[in-house]
Amino acid sequence: MKHRYVFILIIILEVVLIGVKHVNRNQQVSLFGISFVIDPGHGGKDNGSCFNEVLEDEINLNIATKLMNISINEGAISSLTRIGDYDLSSDDASNHKREDLKARVDYINNSGAQFFISIHMNSYPSNVNVNGPMVYYEKNNEESKQFAEEVSKVLNEFSNSDKPIHHDDFYLFRNTKIPGILVECGFISNSKDRNNLTNELYQQQFAKKLYEGIENYTLGERF
Repeated sequence: MKHRYVFILIIILEVVLIGVKHVNRNQQVSLFGISFVIDPGHGGKDNGSCFNEVLEDEINLNIATKLMNISINEGAISSLTRIGDYDLSSDDASNHKREDLKARVDYINNSGAQFFISIHMNSYPSNVNVNGPMVYYEKNNEESKQFAEEVSKVLNEFSNSDKPIHHDDFYLFRNTKIPGILVECGFISNSKDRNNLTNELYQQQFAKKLYEGIENYTLGERF
């Protein structure tokens, strides 16, 4: 697992250098100086939600990477908890899921970031008509709630829906020290969402909307 952290550190350094170069060209970047972590859920043997041959972990990474690239171009210092198809547990872990989640928490807490966003996909096979993105935040955490509200507004407008934000007791929320949200980008059990989420152009558009929500949140905060 050590080599994965080396790769991630290299990515962070590249992000900083690219961000600085961009700022030198254009001082009007909207997220200049903002630091956040993007967490693509699952990975490796843990595919997350699946429908036929559509795997959640692959879509999570695609959207997360696109979001990182957009935010870098706007002057942010953003990084990913994983940059490939693997989880963050060691090969000999007795409980891969638990160790993976702990490693994600450790990465976020040690990143020096101001907030995080975790990217996931939903699935509801018993009702394939359910569709659309959903945003979760930590209960009784007002900063996370505000973050969730800003992102949800943009996503609801984008998807022509009116889903409320939801609070939950996720491990990631309980153990991280900075505000964060979890976004279920859509339901891969729904044919419309599935077709959209596997389309690269839609992934880029969705990542752009996530960025807009992040931008709105940062404008309302004094980072």
